[in-house]
Order: sequence, then structure tokens, then C-alpha cells
Amino acid sequence: MGIFDRIILSIYTLLLTFLSVGVMLIALRLISLDLVWTSLNRIYGQWEAALIGAVFLLVSIRLMLAGLRTKHNKGTIVHHNDFGDVHITLDAVENLIEKTARHVRGVRSVKINIERRSSNLFVTIRAIISPESNVPDVSKDIQQRVHDHIKSTVGIELADVRILVENISNDFKPKQRVE
Repeated sequence: MGIFDRIILSIYTLLLTFLSVGVMLIALRLISLDLVWTSLNRIYGQWEAALIGAVFLLVSIRLMLAGLRTKHNKGTIVHHNDFGDVHITLDAVENLIEKTARHVRGVRSVKINIERRSSNLFVTIRAIISPESNVPDVSKDIQQRVHDHIKSTVGIELADVRILVENISNDFKPKQRVE
């Protein structure tokens, strides 16, 4: 759910809270039913009230669809053999690329992005490299190892392996563990 949907949801929730409080006050007889009936008579036949109702309906549908939306799955790679199909998710390939790239000497950390265009896979590796390393050599080593490892493990050719050196730093930030 994006930031726009969250803002709409917050406003929508606030308005429904006021409506709920109003219904509770009517049910507990703290607000006169004549007052409510007079207020409802004022909006009878008003197109503005219908417009507000239509806006609430559209917001409800949008929020319902945003809530039902699941994480976008990038897809799978399918290998056919005599015993059936083997599906390998692109998230699994992404994890394999990350582990391979992290083990290259001089690499401090990496972030992987895989794009699928038609039948080709394009990989972008954002890396932080140590300053004592030769950046072109480390980049070429990452590209070669990732390309070879994915070909031998998964059995696919990567169309392109791009390296984006985001930083050259000695700072090593280990991944934080969730306990």
C-alpha cells in the first residue's frame, strides 16, 4: 500500500470513527432521533450528498483493492524435463546472486535488482567496495562470478550484469538479526 493510499485510509478511518460515535450516541439515546431525522430530511434530494456518497464508495473500493493486493511476484524461470517442470523464482535467483557477489574479495555489501524483459534477465548489482580494491577489477570479477555461477546453478544465461558502485568505503555494516 503506497503513501497516497495510507493518507486516504487515515482520513477515511477518522470519518468512520465520527460516524461510529454518532451511531453509538443515537443508540444510547444521547442524541434525539428528531434531530437526526431533521438532518436527514435536509439532504434528501441534494445532489451534493449523492456526490459525497459516490466519493466514499470509490474510496472504499480503492482501499479494498489496495488491501487485497499482494506483493508483486517478479515471476519464475521454468525448466522442462522428463519428470515434469521445475519452477525457480526470481527471488531465489536474486538471493543466489547476492551470496555470490558478497563473496568477492573487496566487496563490502550488495543490493540486487532483477528485471525480466521478454525471456531475458537483466541484473543490476549496487555494491559498496573497499577503498584498497581496484574498482574495475572487482566489478569485472563480480560480473564474471555471478554470470558463471547462475549459469552453472540455475542453467540460464543472464543477458546483462550491471555493476553500480554506490560507495567506496571501509565501513562494514553487518546485517542486523531479527530475534
